[in-house]
Amino acid sequence: MHPLFNNIREPVVCAKCADEFQAGATDAASLQEYTRMDVGFTDRGLQVWCRRHQTNVVHIHFAGATPEADFRCLEKKPKN
Repeated sequence: MHPLFNNIREPVVCAKCADEFQAGATDAASLQEYTRMDVGFTDRGLQVWCRRHQTNVVHIHFAGATPEADFRCLEKKPKN
């Protein structure tokens, strides 16, 4: 189950959002809070879209392959 928890080492971010955040052009506490992204499947693969700037962040082409995916929604149990 461990791979289904948040193990992100390098987040995908919009370059324009990152520039604005680093320049102090936002009152957001973090870049995660500032970005507004949609993530979903397309005919080619998986796309990350920045709603704030109406631009593509990344589009991953699966080249016809069907990668393994796990859509279970798991939550860590609180430690007692």
